[in-house]
Amino acid sequence: MPSSAGPVVLMTHQGHPLRIRPAPGVKVLTGPSCPSRYNFCFAVAPGNPGPYVETSDGTSPLYNVGTIVKAKNNKVDKKFSNYFSPDPGDPTYQYINYKGKVKKAGPVKFDDIYCIGFSASACGNGSGAILNLGISLTP
Repeated sequence: MPSSAGPVVLMTHQGHPLRIRPAPGVKVLTGPSCPSRYNFCFAVAPGNPGPYVETSDGTSPLYNVGTIVKAKNNKVDKKFSNYFSPDPGDPTYQYINYKGKVKKAGPVKFDDIYCIGFSASACGNGSGAILNLGISLTP
């Protein structure tokens, strides 16, 4: 994957400064390729699990959950699987695997609903920080 400095989302959640950014080497989408409803957008290549996203606060172990849904109907896309490593960790990385075929690069068609928490239950009980990341597919 091409290298990119990429965008960095800086936010504060429960008094902790969080930094969320594309992992090194991830292809980042900008401008019209990344609609404004997303914190940032990136391309996923089938067969390359990544890592794709890095999260850090500099001091605390972070627990993360990612749910990948179709942008048009908000339904979970079963061709994706993802996990975080280390989990918990700081930093922690999201790995994404797409199990479909892609003939050509396309627009953002998937949302990565990305949750960050400071406990194992934070994303399940609504106390985690939520971001919306856009995913396109590339061959």
